[in-house]
Amino acid sequence: MLLLVTLSIQKGYGQSDVPEHVVLTWHDNPSTTQSVTWRTTKEVSNAIAEVALATDVPYDTAGEKVFTALVQKVTTLEGITYYYYTAHLSNLLPNTMYRYRVGANNAAWSAWNHFQTASSKPEPFSFIYLGDIQNDIKSWGTRSFWAAFKKAPYAKFMLFAGDCVNRGHNNEQWDDWFGALGHIAENQTLVPVTGNHEYDPVSKTNKEDKLSLFWQPQFELPTNGPKGLEESVYYIDYPGMRLIVLNSFVALRSEENMKEQAAWLENALQTNTQKWTVVTFHHAMFSSRDGRYGDYPQMRASWLPILEKYKVDLVLMGHDHIYGRSFHQQKNIEVPKGHTGPVYVVSVAGPKMYGINTEKRWMDRAAVNTQLYQVIDIDGDTLKFNAYTVTNKLYDAFELHKESNQFNSIKEIISSEKVEENTFPDGRYTRK
Repeated sequence: MLLLVTLSIQKGYGQSDVPEHVVLTWHDNPSTTQSVTWRTTKEVSNAIAEVALATDVPYDTAGEKVFTALVQKVTTLEGITYYYYTAHLSNLLPNTMYRYRVGANNAAWSAWNHFQTASSKPEPFSFIYLGDIQNDIKSWGTRSFWAAFKKAPYAKFMLFAGDCVNRGHNNEQWDDWFGALGHIAENQTLVPVTGNHEYDPVSKTNKEDKLSLFWQPQFELPTNGPKGLEESVYYIDYPGMRLIVLNSFVALRSEENMKEQAAWLENALQTNTQKWTVVTFHHAMFSSRDGRYGDYPQMRASWLPILEKYKVDLVLMGHDHIYGRSFHQQKNIEVPKGHTGPVYVVSVAGPKMYGINTEKRWMDRAAVNTQLYQVIDIDGDTLKFNAYTVTNKLYDAFELHKESNQFNSIKEIISSEKVEENTFPDGRYTRK
């Protein structure tokens, strides 16, 4: 006799104490702290992270430290409950490799993974920057993540310029996102930026856009931003560089919030003691993408003068689903020949592609219909920027050099005057 059994559970959901969605982030000083978050579908009591110096010896328990995890209960819009755990690993040694695992003595454990703290002083380092993934994450986003990781496996962090997923409250899409990352998130710190697709209504009757219910539980981020925007507006001081993250979605919805973030941004720049300054947010400061949306003059009016006043080095964005990089894009300042104010970059790592309205073109180097990732290297007075396609072709490259009391000098390694740009078939920049 054949017995058919139907399980009335959501796809991929079951009661399990196995840690999943393990992710490294920073809540505090990258030289002496590390945060790690994970979740289970079955509540685990006494969840912890075990940490020790990484050695070549297996089963070595010498010097192991235990950090108790804080737990949050999250129920999805479909009624599924997850338990998120965060451990703050503190009093770590700078520039040191550690091994760690998460779980509980009465439950399952993750694998042992590694992370390395930042140095206590500026040393050469690199980081990865990715534009929107958003759609078909498993099918097409995976190759962007792994091409970037294989190019720069020892990069200190991976920056996502918003729209990690298409529906912020959708658990399956976050499953795909973590699945595409695989073990990268467990071994390389992530720095996420909120995009418009991280915001959605929580019900059919409540149409107000809310930040993804997964955002705060799964990403333990700095709380040095304006009140109410902690963990979506923040800065991180990685030795030699201040990385400033803004929330352009909320700012564009509220004139009051735009001004609030502008004041906070100015203070973060005034108090900055790092040599290099990188600012990131989701919506493009300048836009020539085809379609109905994309131009945000109120953001230029509010934030652009501040970025130029304080000689911000690099501004990294997404949203437009094209590649664009400036050189001569100053609006409020005079810059000597061969020098530059802030360099603005938009990029796309996922498969969703827009085109460029050439009549509104602002960028000096562009690409359409191309998945890319970027690797930024900082070494003393030099910043090197390299943009690669997902098949590892170097598509764009430039260098910035610090000069005393001046704007940066810039050297274009690849320019559109010398190297053909990627277009749609038949040489088109716009979509059909």
